[in-house]
Amino acid sequence: MNNTPRFIAALALAGALVTTSASATEAGPYIRLENGVSSISGSKLSYSHNGNSAVAQVLDLDNGSMKVKFKPGYVFGGATGYRFNESLAAEIELDHSQNKIDTVDGNTVTESIKLKQTSLLANGVYSAKLGQVVTLSLGAGAGVQFCSNNMADESYTDTGVVSGVTYTGKVSGKSKSDAAFLAQLKSGVSFALTQNFTFDAGYKLRFVSANDIYDVSYSATGGGNSYNGTIKTSLDSRFNHVFSAGFTFSF
Repeated sequence: MNNTPRFIAALALAGALVTTSASATEAGPYIRLENGVSSISGSKLSYSHNGNSAVAQVLDLDNGSMKVKFKPGYVFGGATGYRFNESLAAEIELDHSQNKIDTVDGNTVTESIKLKQTSLLANGVYSAKLGQVVTLSLGAGAGVQFCSNNMADESYTDTGVVSGVTYTGKVSGKSKSDAAFLAQLKSGVSFALTQNFTFDAGYKLRFVSANDIYDVSYSATGGGNSYNGTIKTSLDSRFNHVFSAGFTFSF
């Protein structure tokens, strides 16, 4: 990750030597590298069980949801695409970010729990030139976001009483990776440094659907009966806000 800014700087230097013209290429393939900051809003952790609800409550497992706030995280990635003319382009975009959980239901999380997000999108982009140097762009796209986390697997036993019956159960939890649907709106501004090289800055608003992040299973015995169940913990649909800057080289 630390080599990315150096790579971008090297591209900037190489691009400055390519040509002396400041007018951007109108058609052809291009590649973009960028870095920035990603934040998450409107997120909740939801958990629901499939099994005996009374036993699940005894084992401190129940249906519900909790508000989750994340700290802003570093995002890096880029895109490769084809510009059909000076106005229209299509591209494939790929980037990665990691955001630490800040609070859950207003309580500060002291552990370093990270949500890792790798986003892959297909975008359509419309651009409008403002003179020979500045270009404004609007785009939209859709794709998939691969989500994972570093929550530790765990296993413990618990005991409780339901209607006078004592239940003893074992609970096991495991971190899970999952994919979520992703849609995006983006806007940006580009400054032509040479005929083939531009500096870009922009904002992306991303909608991410719900995805599972943690699975729990339990087995309990009491009163001569046995119960088994599962708990699914998911991160509800949410918004990602990405502010980025980088460089585009057109071939």
